Amino acid sequence: MSEKDGINVKDFLIGGLIGGIVGSVTALLLAPKSGKELRGDLNEQVDVLKEKGTQWKDVAYEKGIEIGNVAKEKRDSILDSTSGFVGVVKDKSGQLYETVSKQTKSVKETANAGLEATKQAAQKAGDTFRSEAKDAKSDVKDAAEKNKKKK
Repeated sequence: MSEKDGINVKDFLIGGLIGGIVGSVTALLLAPKSGKELRGDLNEQVDVLKEKGTQWKDVAYEKGIEIGNVAKEKRDSILDSTSGFVGVVKDKSGQLYETVSKQTKSVKETANAGLEATKQAAQKAGDTFRSEAKDAKSDVKDAAEKNKKKK
């Protein structure tokens, strides 16, 4: 084998092998539990985590039901308040319709009364005009006869 910078490859491999053996022995001597015990502890921790996951799932399911119930209550509350609002709007629109109907009837009656009074006044004016026209005709006739006699 060749030397490189004063380190022999063979010596390096031997040092690595000895270091690995010393490390393994130290790890075995200082390990707190055996492999079976460590696997048992890991299985227990996995079981605990599974149980917590199941509990979280149950809590999430219950919270979902609670939120759904609250949403239903709010919806019912909103429907009740809007139906009350719709009832008020119907009542007010009915009252408005009645008021408008009464006002329209009153305006029609006033217009008809005004029309009747106008007809009567026009008829009276026509009668007066005819009477005056007859009087004027007879006056003009009399004046024309007097004028003829004078000539």
